[in-house]
Amino acid sequence: MEQFGYLPIGLIVSYLIGAIPFGLFLAKIKGIDILKQGSGNIGATNVGRVLGAKYGLVVFILDALKGALPAKAGMLYLDTPFGPEIAGILMGACAIFGHLFPIYLKFKGGKGIATSAGAMGMLVPVPLALALIIWAAFTSSWGFVSLGSLASTVALCSAQAFITLKSGSQGNMHLLAFTFLATVLVWIKHIPNIHRLWAGTENRVKESILWHSVANILLQLSLGIWLGTVVFFTGVIGPGVFTWFEKLCVTENPPYWLPVPEAFKTITPPGFPNPLLKEQASRLAGTVVSPAFPIYFSIQVICGITSLIILMGNLRKNPAGNLGKAMLGCIGVGLLFAIAGWVWEPKVEKDRIERARLTDQALLQKEYNQDVAKSALQARKDFTNSHLVSLGLNMASALGMLMGIIFFAITSAKRNVEPAQTPLEN
Repeated sequence: MEQFGYLPIGLIVSYLIGAIPFGLFLAKIKGIDILKQGSGNIGATNVGRVLGAKYGLVVFILDALKGALPAKAGMLYLDTPFGPEIAGILMGACAIFGHLFPIYLKFKGGKGIATSAGAMGMLVPVPLALALIIWAAFTSSWGFVSLGSLASTVALCSAQAFITLKSGSQGNMHLLAFTFLATVLVWIKHIPNIHRLWAGTENRVKESILWHSVANILLQLSLGIWLGTVVFFTGVIGPGVFTWFEKLCVTENPPYWLPVPEAFKTITPPGFPNPLLKEQASRLAGTVVSPAFPIYFSIQVICGITSLIILMGNLRKNPAGNLGKAMLGCIGVGLLFAIAGWVWEPKVEKDRIERARLTDQALLQKEYNQDVAKSALQARKDFTNSHLVSLGLNMASALGMLMGIIFFAITSAKRNVEPAQTPLEN
């Protein structure tokens, strides 16, 4: 706690570091006053627009370091009564504030995207990774850096909110507050961009092979990962785990490390699995597979949203008629069913736990009780029904996604064939 006294000094130093206008310095080296060129902003986007992409990338990296280094230093070397992450949050926030309102330039700074990304990379790396994917998807397909930046902040807050909701820890609550504050500041600085986007006068990125390649790679990765995840989890992992555990449990000589409960050695009551060892296999398989569902659904949703963003952006520039609408509709339906399956999954998990609890009550009772057995059988039926609904949603999502991929392949093939036919028609 002695280090707490150094925190005010760290905050001041963080602000002064964040206020360093690297974009201005780099432009001056090239003999250009960046404040009088393009949008007049010192950030990486304007530098890249005026000086070229490689200079914009250099400024982005330097501005990101302005946020990353103070945030990491606060976490490693300082402490507060509320934990070391608070020091990292405060120093990262001061660096972002310094970039937005630099004292060296009469408090007229950049938009804060790169510096925020640097700080977030140290504090919330997983939400930042999602935010970068969304930024790349919007920027490469829609052509607006500002739109990608605004959308990425929404993705960042959403991802951190989900993590906070799942963990419930105080540290994640602090990080959520930080991401929300950074998002608000970024949106405030982007108000002129929002007005230009609404009016249709916002500057676009230059059409290039690089951006086109980024959009294509992201789209194909998203669709491929989505399809691969569904096929592997639904067709391989799920059935494979249940089959493997059943073979392991329903045997005369189970392994020594898998003891069989005495209740599963008794005569099977009416309505229960026969033999009862299948119940042990089902319990084990459910315990193994259940924790994977949040990851399974999050991959589907992220890939679905990324695909939709890029497809909508591409179709705005190159309409594909009814095929394009069908492709978007199928991908959208697949995404909606994936979200529905994610929302439904807690119900399945609740029924799974209740099925196990009431089944144990029925199997462990000393004397057969019809009411207890009836409750257990009803719980087993409830789980079966909710599980069937989950399977139906999963299949509907997979079908929508698969149809979308088919329409995408047809649309891509049609575009590749049409230019080759043009000379023949002439």
